[in-house]
Amino acid sequence: MADENEIRLRKGTTLNERLVLAGIAVVLCLIALPGLAHLANDQWLGIAALFALLFGCLLLGAALFDRNVVWIVTPGGILIGEQRPFGKVHRRLIRDDEITGMRLRKSIGKSVEFTLVVETEAKDTLTSPPLPDVTQVQRTTLQIARLLQLPAPDLVENPLDAANARIRLGKPIGSRRVQAYRALLVLLAGSLSLPFIYALWSGKLSALGIAVWSLGAIMAFVLIRYLRRTSAFWIVHDGAIQFERLSLKGTIERATVGADNVERIDIESGGRRGSHYVIAIRLHTGKKIRSPVLVGKEQTRAVQAEIVRRLGLNPWDGR
Repeated sequence: MADENEIRLRKGTTLNERLVLAGIAVVLCLIALPGLAHLANDQWLGIAALFALLFGCLLLGAALFDRNVVWIVTPGGILIGEQRPFGKVHRRLIRDDEITGMRLRKSIGKSVEFTLVVETEAKDTLTSPPLPDVTQVQRTTLQIARLLQLPAPDLVENPLDAANARIRLGKPIGSRRVQAYRALLVLLAGSLSLPFIYALWSGKLSALGIAVWSLGAIMAFVLIRYLRRTSAFWIVHDGAIQFERLSLKGTIERATVGADNVERIDIESGGRRGSHYVIAIRLHTGKKIRSPVLVGKEQTRAVQAEIVRRLGLNPWDGR
């Protein structure tokens, strides 16, 4: 947002991102080309090289032909600009008196995005680039409606919106989830314990059996730890955060942390996928509490900034 009388919505990739994508595509194609010689002999290496070459060409096409779109909303209308790399900018002006309706749409893919769908007198349906800040969706939507002199569209449920009295991260832990977790604990305990006890009682316990049992125990521990981390549920109020998560015993652990308990708030990787992040709160006691997984670094930064604001912390405590 530039100011109160202008809002910019953008979608596309930067020049550096395009160059990186094109470089990966070229390298992939160069590696795949020698392998095509094996295609005539119906060898698997030739088939793999063909698929790699096709994939590289797709990446190169995305880098070269993906378009950048910007909407500039001002009093009186929407200026839409579209440009492909090395091409001219195509502009279109939609006056506010041409717009017959506007609605807010929520889409869930790699991340939760909110876009505006605008309908015109010419029966065109235009979809905007994503709204820039997931915590300011209501404010941005109302501001756009004011600029275009349109009725405010129906709002879509957004647990991360700063306009809410409290923001929620994750899903509440219901009784069914607790029961499923307890059943899983019993199943894992039985699956691991009974074969080991039987082998020990019958005198057939071997080094291989111990190794297999140990591997199963490690996998069960990793699974339980993952389930406990993904069961986290945060409710952020002004001045405090309530936490919920499953305990090892299958009960719900609840705690409340005030601003005075927080040392800093960081963003950390949320798993193997590069687009997954978590908000990590470090307490003065040294304990660290991690949030449910969020998708997209910009979205995670916006939520982090809102948590810092609600707790009344110094922005430098949430870098």
